[in-house]
Amino acid sequence: MDTRELYSIEEARFMLGGISRATIYELLNNGELPGVVIGRCRFVPAAAIATSSTTVAPSQRRASGRHRSVQMPLHSSQRPQHEAAAESRLRAEGRAQ
Repeated sequence: MDTRELYSIEEARFMLGGISRATIYELLNNGELPGVVIGRCRFVPAAAIATSSTTVAPSQRRASGRHRSVQMPLHSSQRPQHEAAAESRLRAEGRAQ
């Protein structure tokens, strides 16, 4: 049995159900998961992993502000060049929809 007090970020990710690197750093930065910095390395205490409730699947976690996708409608003037060119070609040939 491993009786270490601290685990590396990669080890903690594995122990927390394989969460992404971005997710574990988000948890550390938000204070949801305590961390310890030694020099330039960051570690997660074994007690924090044992009591953590972050083992939920990443798809069940809410998206953070910078990772949230936004859908915006394209106006006809913003269509890609190849679509506009194909439509004008069809219009010239008399097959426009």
